[in-house]
Amino acid sequence: MKKKTDLKTTPTLIAASVIAMAAATTQAKELEEVIVISQKVAREQSTQDIPTSVMTFNEGMLKDAFSVDLVDVGKMVANAELNNVGTYASYPNFFIRGMGVNGSTRTNDPKVGIFVDGVYLGYNAGALASTFDLEAVEVLRGPQGTLLGRNVTGGAVLLKTKRPGDEFAAQVEVEAGNYNALTFNGSIEGPISDSVNGKLAIIKADRDGFFEDNNGGTVDTSINPAGMPETGTGDKVGMDLLILRPIVSWQATEDLNLTLIGEYQKNDAGSANSQNVAHNCVPIPGVDNRDIVCGEGSQFLAQTSFGYQPPEDKYDINHDLIGYTEVETKSLTLDANWNLDHGVVTTIAGWRDVEYNSSTDFDGTPFTIFHFNDNKETQDQTSLEVRYSSTFSDNFDFVVGVNYFDQEYTIGERRNFFVTLNAATFSETQHSTLGVFGEMNWSITDALTLTAGARWTKEDKEIDIGILGTCELDFSACDNVVSNQKDWDDISPKIAVSYHINEDTMLYASYTRGFASGVFNARATTLDGIGPTDPETVDSYEAGFKSTFWDGRARFNLAYYLAEYDDLILFVNNPDENSGASLINFNAGEAEISGWEAELSLQPTTGLRLDASVGTVDPEYTDIQFFDANQDGVVDPADNALAKTWDFQKTPELSYNIMGTYDFGLSSGGSIITRVAYSWRDDYMTDLYNKHWLQQEAFGLLDASLAYVNPEGNLRVAVFGKNLNDEEFFDYAADVGTLDSARWGGMPRTYGMRISYAF
Repeated sequence: MKKKTDLKTTPTLIAASVIAMAAATTQAKELEEVIVISQKVAREQSTQDIPTSVMTFNEGMLKDAFSVDLVDVGKMVANAELNNVGTYASYPNFFIRGMGVNGSTRTNDPKVGIFVDGVYLGYNAGALASTFDLEAVEVLRGPQGTLLGRNVTGGAVLLKTKRPGDEFAAQVEVEAGNYNALTFNGSIEGPISDSVNGKLAIIKADRDGFFEDNNGGTVDTSINPAGMPETGTGDKVGMDLLILRPIVSWQATEDLNLTLIGEYQKNDAGSANSQNVAHNCVPIPGVDNRDIVCGEGSQFLAQTSFGYQPPEDKYDINHDLIGYTEVETKSLTLDANWNLDHGVVTTIAGWRDVEYNSSTDFDGTPFTIFHFNDNKETQDQTSLEVRYSSTFSDNFDFVVGVNYFDQEYTIGERRNFFVTLNAATFSETQHSTLGVFGEMNWSITDALTLTAGARWTKEDKEIDIGILGTCELDFSACDNVVSNQKDWDDISPKIAVSYHINEDTMLYASYTRGFASGVFNARATTLDGIGPTDPETVDSYEAGFKSTFWDGRARFNLAYYLAEYDDLILFVNNPDENSGASLINFNAGEAEISGWEAELSLQPTTGLRLDASVGTVDPEYTDIQFFDANQDGVVDPADNALAKTWDFQKTPELSYNIMGTYDFGLSSGGSIITRVAYSWRDDYMTDLYNKHWLQQEAFGLLDASLAYVNPEGNLRVAVFGKNLNDEEFFDYAADVGTLDSARWGGMPRTYGMRISYAF
């Protein structure tokens, strides 16, 4: 067994080593002010001035962290798990404060919303893309229903693209690393005319997969019903990413600016890396699976029935389907701002088109036990938001607006189940929402500010679905098409009070209500399973303290939160004799989640910067109404009593990160910059039934980099490493009905060199 890193001492060693480097330095400058991008008000606001828990990363912070995508950003935020689902490449599964969607059923709306340049992404495929040329990434923890809308009961992640300037500029980054990684990032910008500026950003990234697929293993071929087909070998999950992002900004008049942002993205990522889990445990619904002793029963597993033994190496897999993932997205965003004497009118119009095709070996064995082969998905969305924000007076500002969102998506899934069954399902979902919102800030005194707002939401969903097994394998027709429609409306209020003890210290308390619409089930195997569920609501309370001290060289923020969920929407895979496994959506009842979050930033000396954040999550089901665990039409109260004690999915009770950056000024000019970062996640359950063989053990990731910057500041040569302690972890795990258990995801030690030059 691999020896684990000494996780208790690692953070202390990191902090000590970074502080030691700065022993002889001079007095430091103040910490830079970080401006939020989520509040939609007419004036700029610092993260230190808003009554909510938020972390914003500007362009410099993203570059210093060698962030590639939002997964890297998540490592810098406590109480946030910004990971890929694992079963499908380039598809997020975000959790914040214990709230998220643990799975890949597309009709299950995410509970952490992703917004790009003010546009909500209704279909998250491709949303993990590059952080190159972003002005800022912001992570908001907790419900954000007033300004950002429905389905953000866990939180929100906002991305803002860097706008073109009025002077010629260009930058180039070239990066090479292990796993044959090669990345080229470049941008060029400048004036096109006296009133028009333009920009083009290009991202091209290639990398082999971390997992080597050998299409083999120890098997008893005499009882292998599928044979050992010659499908070749390969690696999973790789990257072949291209992003083109043209931007045109037109200063039409002194007061009117229009920016048009286009993006084309294509990513051939390869198939998912399902890794079969060797065990002989019996998953029992309604039983505390945390205490089951494996070996007392038997499952119809590849290793017990076919003599298969999964590889011991974390990054070796044996599949009989190489598979693929092909993602293509196109988008246009118009951001128009009309500056009036008394306020600003903002219009954000968005369009996005997605094609997502995939084929994946779900069981993780060299047998055709359970495959999702040749799936086809499309999505088309349009949105429009018009808002007016005004700093009405020195002590009063507000924003009011209306938002409309519409999307249509189709999902075609095929399942290969023990070779003989090759079934298909096809669904088409139409979904529209209308929201009217407003929020105001009233400075009652110089120290005391009242914030109040609300959002009214009207939502409509309609699904046409061909039940699994009734559709042609090419999705051309279905024998049994069922239609269902449901609409909901909701009012979500917010109220907050902030009190400035002095210019640099603020206390705040807030109440926010969040709303998530009911969901249909695109993987339903019965008519009753289509849904929809009832909506989910949450009442969230937060109290916090934000401070800047030590002559502006230190910040400390502390927050306590309590979220009470009603009609909590959960999802679970249950055994199904016709399809191997069927997804069930249900309203689980009530839950309560509470915890603490703290962030500390220090600039103790010139060149030295220390950052740390820590978060705790304490979730519990307070009044659970569970589904029929034994599928016999009877809900056993004993099952519900036991389920109240179960841990939440993908929710570590403790998470933290610590980062140290030291800028060594050279006597000849230029500098050497070192950075060390460590992030930690407590152990957590990955499934609803708390099966201990699918539990993720606690782990910590160590990253480091060393960079040279020339005297002019426009050339940087750096070497970097991620997960240098080579910790083994995974992103997702599940039982495939009663067939097999598998894990997905995880990233080994990676390292490389990056050279960047700005003209």
